[in-house]
Amino acid sequence: MIISYSYQEARQILSQNLEKGRAKLSPEEKLKCDIAQAIIYEYDQKRLQAASIYYNLSQKNPAYLERAIINGLAAQASAKRQALLLTIYRDSRSLKSKWLPFIKSNVQHDLLKWVDIETFARETKTNPNLFCEHIITAVGRFYSNISIQKLAQFCKLKEEQVYELLENMIITERFQAQIDQQQGYIYFQHTEQCTIEEFCTNLYSLCQ
Repeated sequence: MIISYSYQEARQILSQNLEKGRAKLSPEEKLKCDIAQAIIYEYDQKRLQAASIYYNLSQKNPAYLERAIINGLAAQASAKRQALLLTIYRDSRSLKSKWLPFIKSNVQHDLLKWVDIETFARETKTNPNLFCEHIITAVGRFYSNISIQKLAQFCKLKEEQVYELLENMIITERFQAQIDQQQGYIYFQHTEQCTIEEFCTNLYSLCQ
C-alpha cells in the first residue's frame, strides 16, 4: 500500500519535521519526510530525484517501485537517468511491471515507437514530449548529422522547439553535438557506435 499526500500536505510535513533536524526524527517521521519529498519532486517535474527516492522506498515497500519506474522513464535524458533505469531493469521485481519492455528500450537507447510513447503517456498521465530527449539521444547513435527539419519530424515537434531542446541539452552537458543554424543541421559527436543491424532495426521502429 502506498502512502500519499497532497502537494500542500507534503510541504507541511517537510517543514514541520525538518525543523527538528533529520537526526532527531523517528523512523516513522523519516519515512513521512521521504515520501513527502518524493511527492514534491514529482509535482515540480524533478522526475529523476523523485524516482531515486521512490526506488529507495521500494526496498521496504515494493508498492513504490511502480512510481520509481514511471518517474525514471519520464526523467530528462542523462547518464544518471540511464544508470537508475539500468538498476531498475536489473531488479528482478521489475519483471512483474507492464513497463518492462519500455524500460528495456530506454536502457538500450532504442529508437522508441510513438505508439509505445503515447500508450505510456496516456496510462501514466505524463507528457509524451518528455521522450523527445531520449529520441534525440538515440538518433545521435545512428546518424553523424541530421537536418533539424527531419529531427523535428521524429520528435513530433516544431523546429523552433527542437532548437530550444537541443540547446538546453548541450548547455547542461547532457548531450554532445554542434548546431549549424545557417544550414539547419545538427552534427553529433559520437561516444559509441552502433552496428548495422541495430541501425536497421531501430530505423524501422522509428518509422512505425
